[in-house]
Amino acid sequence: MRHNSRQSRVVPTASCDATQGQPAWITPELIQETIRVWQPFYPNQLTPDEASTMLQALGRLFDVLSKG
Repeated sequence: MRHNSRQSRVVPTASCDATQGQPAWITPELIQETIRVWQPFYPNQLTPDEASTMLQALGRLFDVLSKG
């Protein structure tokens, strides 16, 4: 775990389990960064699974928007 400089919350290091069965572009580092960026906006601690879900949703949105 590492300390989030924006707030006094602890950001968990994403585990490999959160990326199993996910698209290749969802890496443990991306999950960790997603938690770091979004945690200040959530009252409860975000989990790697929640971050993965957020990333998948954004990926689907990007796919729809890029197809025009």
